[in-house]
Amino acid sequence: MIYSFILACGLVALTPWLLLRDTPDGRYTRCVGERFGRVRGAGRGTIWIHAVSVGEALAVERLIGQLRDRYPARAVVLSVTTATGRSVAERRIQADRIFYFPLDFRHVVRRSFDAIRPELVLIAETEIWPNFLREARLRGVPVMFINGRVSGRSYARYRLVRRWLRPTLGGAHFLMQTATDAERVLDLGADASRVQVAGNLKFDLIPPAQSGFLRTLSGKLAAAGITRVLVAGSTMEGEEGPVLDAYQRLLKTAARPETMLLVLAPRHPQRFQEAGELVAGRGLAWTKRSQIETAGLHVGGVLLLDSLGELATVYQLAESAFIGGSLAAHGGHNILEPAYWGVPVIFGPHMENFAAIAEQFLAVGAALRAGSAHELAHVWQRLLDDNELRTRVGGAARALLESQRGATGRALEAIDLLMTEKPAAVGS
Repeated sequence: MIYSFILACGLVALTPWLLLRDTPDGRYTRCVGERFGRVRGAGRGTIWIHAVSVGEALAVERLIGQLRDRYPARAVVLSVTTATGRSVAERRIQADRIFYFPLDFRHVVRRSFDAIRPELVLIAETEIWPNFLREARLRGVPVMFINGRVSGRSYARYRLVRRWLRPTLGGAHFLMQTATDAERVLDLGADASRVQVAGNLKFDLIPPAQSGFLRTLSGKLAAAGITRVLVAGSTMEGEEGPVLDAYQRLLKTAARPETMLLVLAPRHPQRFQEAGELVAGRGLAWTKRSQIETAGLHVGGVLLLDSLGELATVYQLAESAFIGGSLAAHGGHNILEPAYWGVPVIFGPHMENFAAIAEQFLAVGAALRAGSAHELAHVWQRLLDDNELRTRVGGAARALLESQRGATGRALEAIDLLMTEKPAAVGS
């Protein structure tokens, strides 16, 4: 009761902010009915997967494909929380249905369950929604947290309400990324018999096949004589400025700046315009991805990737990749997409959301860290000047990724077991 009241207050407080930030295409208001449980049914026996945003959705992309092959008679649906996550999912993920996750009010959650009628619910990482989990338990629908992760920050917050979490978590199953994640979720109240370490699904990623845009971009690079591409991917507020500072420093010291291009890819589409204004304010020649067919590319300039779902394929053209969210204090982003292509990875000091992966990469020389714009320029320069270093770091990244694969197979085995051991509904 108290939880629902707090949730309602938060929704009321947040609504004006969302309306003010809404876009003409209804970024926050489009499909609002789905958030209140008004979704189309998918048929009995549905497997319902929930992924908060882009990173979580891409992590389960391969799993969704294999579930559809494994259970062809069942619908496999995907819910998301963010507009960006939905946009990318609709472009890349072959789920039977994609929709917004319901607000965690009892009547809303019930309406969603009535419509979807899931046989199994899979939640990527560790998003804990008490009313949703309670409703699943009452209906006898097993819930499994896959690719489970409990960051240090989340762990500290959850411990404050551990007393109330125990009954919520006790009935769920958990496939955690690391032993530390498993220990934390056990401390919060999970049943030890239902917790296992299964690895990280993100290591199993396979970037999409070469897109038409990639072929276009490769042709434009060749036409402009650009042979050295740097990518700054998933940049966040407070980072584009330092990244551009580093790039301009590099242009002054590089042996052949006329062969270089920076691909700048902001994480969120609502910041595309702001990022473009920052580039223009530096006096750099630049092009938007949305205009590349007519505008072409500029040597020693910038390509602003004002699109969604294309960054993963662009990484393969890079000589090195800086991962955003890490220079400013945003917790970092996934470093595995460039690693797949054997591209040297650089990140800043703030990788809290990917701490285990970041430390693994640093430990085997598969990534480099830069704490400032000055250091980023220096690392870029080292990688450009030293072919052997670039090859070694990129090769180590690819090798580490390959060595950690297998989480999808382990998840499928656990899912098969749950599907054959479905519990009875409470009170039945």
